Amino acid sequence: MNYEYCKIFYYVGKHKNITKAAAELYSSQPAVSRAIQSLEQELGCRLFVRNKSGVEFTHEGKILFEYASLAYTQLLKAEDEVSRSVSTDGGTIYIGATITALYGYLFDILNDFREVHPKVKFKITTGSSDKTIEKLKNGIVDLSFVTTPFKNTNHFSTIKITEFNDILIAGKRYSELKDATLPLEGLSEYPLICLEEGMQLREFIDDMFAENNLPFTPEIEPDNANLIVEMVRHNFGLGFVPQSLAEEAIGRGEIFKVNLEKELPPRHICLITDPYHPLTNASRELVRMINSRIKKQ
Repeated sequence: MNYEYCKIFYYVGKHKNITKAAAELYSSQPAVSRAIQSLEQELGCRLFVRNKSGVEFTHEGKILFEYASLAYTQLLKAEDEVSRSVSTDGGTIYIGATITALYGYLFDILNDFREVHPKVKFKITTGSSDKTIEKLKNGIVDLSFVTTPFKNTNHFSTIKITEFNDILIAGKRYSELKDATLPLEGLSEYPLICLEEGMQLREFIDDMFAENNLPFTPEIEPDNANLIVEMVRHNFGLGFVPQSLAEEAIGRGEIFKVNLEKELPPRHICLITDPYHPLTNASRELVRMINSRIKKQ
């Protein structure tokens, strides 16, 4: 496949819009359209169909984009790393992280790192621990910051960075719980909010309830822990969240921690790297800073 066609296909697929793709490529709409048509002729199938807002993938186009986006992302990384200085004074660190890892650790360490290396850029993608590890496996990110539990990481290197706790929170409608201590079985009397199935916190809570021979059936299952804090603040129910995500709202008095008879066991934020994937000097320097802080704990 022609590299230029692949590049154009990637940007059209990224924006689902030929005009926007042309603008990012500093090209014209007709030129981009001709390139897509040529690629379709070369492959012998349609890749896009038009809709009101632009274009959408055909079945074949969706399959091709899964591979093309991975390949082109790798090429962009390579170009960026080669074009920039190999010193810690420049370059880009590609990071994958869970929301909990961002709020519970990563924001602070990156802020300190930028004070020392202001020219280094960060490209951060978020997702579940398992999806973030998959990005590391595919070479899309250099470093993965994830939360336990996660699947077996096989040949990857794993460093436990810090410990954190999950808590149960409630809003003002449930103020009678402020001075109470609830047993787990007592939670069935209240509407519960927890992340959707497949997320690390949800697996953790599911396992804890199963170990105590109790059912766990939350009424609301958002895909982002930050949403749980807002839902609890608006009195949709009681929610399980990492403590770091709730501290500001607790400090403002908008929500409060519910004491459980059996508190949740701690979890960990971990740094995962692939020893078979070479790190830039900037990435290695960030890892060195993290290891140095772990030793001082």
